[in-house]
Amino acid sequence: MGLAKLKKATLILPRMETQAAVSKLAELEWFHPIQNASTSEHVNPYYDDLLLKAQKLYQDIDEVVKALGIPAETGVLVTMFKGAPKGKTDYRIDDIQGFIADLEDRAAKELAEPRRVIEERARLQKQLEEYSNLAAITENAGSLSMDLTTLGRLSKFYAGIYVIDASDEAEIRKSLGDNTAVYSTSLGEKKVALTVIGAAEDAERIGKVMRSFGVNPLQIPPNMPQNPSVAFSQATARVKELEAKLEQVDKEVLKLKQSLITKVLSLREAAGLAKDVLETTRKPGGTRNFAVIEGYIPAEMEGKFKKLAGDYVSVVEDTGVTIDLQDAGKPTMPTLLTNKGYSKNFEVVTETQGLPRYGETDPTRIISFVWPVFYGLMFGDFGHGILLVGLGALFRIRGNGRLKMWGTLIMASGVGAAIAGLGTGEMFGFHFAELVVLKDLASALPFVGLLSVAELTFEQVVKILAISVAVGIVHLLLAFFLRLRADWRLGNKLMVFTHDIPAIIQYLAVVALILAAIGAKYDIIGMFLSDKTYGPVPWLTYAFGDWVTVNLVAKAGPPIIIACIAVSIIGGMKEEKHLKAHGKESPHGGMVGIIVETVMVRTIEMLANTISYSRLGIMLLVHSALLVTVNNSFEHGGGLAILIGGNIGIMMIEGLIVYIQTIRLHLYEWFPKWYKSDGIHFKKLVPPMLYTNLVWKEQQQGGDKGKK
Repeated sequence: MGLAKLKKATLILPRMETQAAVSKLAELEWFHPIQNASTSEHVNPYYDDLLLKAQKLYQDIDEVVKALGIPAETGVLVTMFKGAPKGKTDYRIDDIQGFIADLEDRAAKELAEPRRVIEERARLQKQLEEYSNLAAITENAGSLSMDLTTLGRLSKFYAGIYVIDASDEAEIRKSLGDNTAVYSTSLGEKKVALTVIGAAEDAERIGKVMRSFGVNPLQIPPNMPQNPSVAFSQATARVKELEAKLEQVDKEVLKLKQSLITKVLSLREAAGLAKDVLETTRKPGGTRNFAVIEGYIPAEMEGKFKKLAGDYVSVVEDTGVTIDLQDAGKPTMPTLLTNKGYSKNFEVVTETQGLPRYGETDPTRIISFVWPVFYGLMFGDFGHGILLVGLGALFRIRGNGRLKMWGTLIMASGVGAAIAGLGTGEMFGFHFAELVVLKDLASALPFVGLLSVAELTFEQVVKILAISVAVGIVHLLLAFFLRLRADWRLGNKLMVFTHDIPAIIQYLAVVALILAAIGAKYDIIGMFLSDKTYGPVPWLTYAFGDWVTVNLVAKAGPPIIIACIAVSIIGGMKEEKHLKAHGKESPHGGMVGIIVETVMVRTIEMLANTISYSRLGIMLLVHSALLVTVNNSFEHGGGLAILIGGNIGIMMIEGLIVYIQTIRLHLYEWFPKWYKSDGIHFKKLVPPMLYTNLVWKEQQQGGDKGKK
C-alpha cells in the first residue's frame, strides 16, 4: 500500500559515451543509482570537463543569488503576507551537454544586468568604507590646520601627530621620556592631539610606546589633502554622496530582485540539477573501455527505460525481493512512495518517523485518516477549526513545495477540529445555544453538542475520556494487525502464531478487564469474587448481549491472559533456539529475559499505551477550560482585546501542543508496535523542482504532433 514495485536496471556502454547515457537516464528521471556499486578509477575526460562546467556555472549563479539576497526557501511569514515566488521556466533539452550550454547562454543574458548592479554596489560599498574610515581618523583632528607632508620631509628628526585620549596624556609623556619633545593641542574634553618630535633613531621606540596605548600616527591617503581639517570636510561630504548613491543602487537591486526572482531561482535550480546528476553518475563501474551503470527503476518504467537505452546493452531484472523486512542488517532496496492526492501530503508525518522498508506497509494513508481525528478531538472548536482551515488554505495557495503539503495538513486538522466542534457544540468557547446565529443549527442537527463540554460535569469528563480510550484501543489494535500482516508476508509463522495472535488476544483480554472494572464501579478486587454480582460491561454487553457480564469477564480474562503469556514464552524460546542455531544473538537475553518481557513488560506496556490515549480527551478539556477563562474575562468587562487576543493565544499555544501530542501518539504508541522506519529514500536522478520544467526532445516531438 503506497509503495512502488522496483526493478534493477543495468546499462553497459562505451565509457566515452557515458555523458550521452546519463542524458537518457535524466530524461527517464525515475532512476535511483546504486551508490555502493563498484566504481572504476577510469574516467571520461569529456564527462569531467562537462562536470566542471556545470559546477562553475552553478557557483556563478549561486553567487548572484546570494548577492541579490534571494533566500533558498521562502519563509512562513513571507509566504503568509507576500506569497512564495510562482512560475516555472521551460528548458527544451536534447542532451545534458546542450542543457548546460543553454544554461550558460541564459545565465549570461539574464544575469548581465544583476551582475553590473552588484559590482556597482560592491564598488560603492568599498569606497564608502574607505571614506568613512578616513572621516573617523580625521574627525578628532579636524581642528588641526596644518600640512602633514612637512613632517615627512624631516631627515634627521622624527615627527608624528597622534590623537589620544586626554586621560592618557600624562602616562604617555612619562613613557616617552625627556629626550622627546611633546606638544599637545586640545581637541575637546576627551581628545588631545600630540605632536611628538625626537631624533630619527628614536622613531622605532616612539612607535612602540604609542602602539602600547593603541594609538597610530595620523595618516591621510596620498590622494587626499594632507591638511586634517580639509581632509575631514572632503571625506564627510564624500560619505554623504556615496550613501545617497548606494541607497539608489539598493533600490535598483530590490527592483531587479522582484522582477527576476523566479528566473534566477530557476537558473540556479537547473544548474544545480545538472551538477548533481553529473556528480552522482561520474564514476560508474566497469573496465577501462566499458562502463556499467546500475540502479533501480519503478517496474512501470521498464518499457520507457529500454526505449531510451536502445543504443546500449540494457538489462532489467526482477530483484527477487518482494519484502525486505528481516531484522538482521540494513535494508538493501530503496523505498518509493506512490501516494497521490490528499494522502501524499501526509508523507511529511511518515518521514518524521522514517520511511518504510521496501515491501513494508506504508502508513501514510492510515495517518491521513487518523491525523484529523486525533487533532480534531483535542482541538474541538468549530470557530478555531474554520480559522485553521483558512490558515492551511493560505499556505496551500500562496506557498510552494513542502509548505503546500503542510498547508493541506493544517486544513485537514482544521476540518477535524471543526467537525469535533460541532460534536462539542462549541464555537470560540461559546456554546451554540448561546449564539443566536447558530441556535437554529444546533436544534436542527442532532449530533451538535453530543459531546458537550459546556459545564464539565463529572459524567461529561468520564464520557470524553471513555471515547478517547476507545479510539486508542482501535488504533493500537490496528498496529497489532499490521505487525501480524508483516510477519505473515515474511512467512514467519512462528512469530504469527506465538507472538502476534497471542498479543492481540491478550490485549483484547486486558481491555475487557478494564471495561469490567468500569462496570464494577472500580471495585477491582470484588469483581473477581464469586459472591458478588454486577451489571453489564460497557460496550461489550451492548455488542454481544446480556450474557456478557462483569463476573464472566473477570473469570475468563485472567486465564486467557495467562494462556497467551505461556504461548508467547514458548514461542520466544523457540525463536532463541533458532537464532543460536544460525549463530545469531538473541534480542531477549535468555530465558529470564523472555519471561520478564512477556509477563511484565508487555502487559504493563499494553495498559500504559491504552491509558496514554486519554490525552485526547484531556487536551479537549484543557482547550475548553482555557476558552471558558477567556470568555468569562470578556463577559466581566475585559473587552474585545481580551476575547480576540485570548483566542489567538490559545490557537497558537494549544495548536502547537496538540500537534506535538498527535505526533507523539504515532511515534511512541503506534509506530514501535510494527514499523521498521529505516527505509532508504528512492532518489530520483531528476528530483521535483519548484521553478524548472524540463521538456525533452521526445516530449517536444509529441507536443508538435499533438498540435498538427
